[in-house]
Amino acid sequence: MNEKDMNLHTASGIGVTTLFVVLIVLCLTVFSVLTFASSQADLRLSSKNAEMVEKYYEADNLGVQISAEVTGLWPKGAPRPGTSELARLERDIINNPGVVYAGVSDGGDNGFVISYSISVDTLLTLWVELLLPESGVCEVQSWQIVADEPEIIEDHGSGLWQGGGL
Repeated sequence: MNEKDMNLHTASGIGVTTLFVVLIVLCLTVFSVLTFASSQADLRLSSKNAEMVEKYYEADNLGVQISAEVTGLWPKGAPRPGTSELARLERDIINNPGVVYAGVSDGGDNGFVISYSISVDTLLTLWVELLLPESGVCEVQSWQIVADEPEIIEDHGSGLWQGGGL
């Protein structure tokens, strides 16, 4: 090999190394940007989750407070509450902030059924149903989160292919 060929061989070796380093730096940059974007998305999701949990426990706490107020309304041996007392109880429950529905119905010999719903957010509602027997201690019949799903309207006349011939 002559001197000119050796200089070309040496110069191309440096170029391959430089290209390899540039490729590695580019890959690390892309991965760091993707990691940053992923961590930002995780942060937003965690914040929304924390907010939802906070709203749920606020609604749950209000539900517990209301059930505590109802307990003792009809102590053992006391006369059965009249319709005016039950209407007042219903008004007291609905006047709590966050309560969207309250109802008291006669459960016959079992006592009274007290039901109310508390808004957690725009799509979730805490639905509570209590049985108030003569002992005056509420029994939980139902305590659950109900999702209010938005109505989906399908438009079949939108120009989509309906399966007919072309």
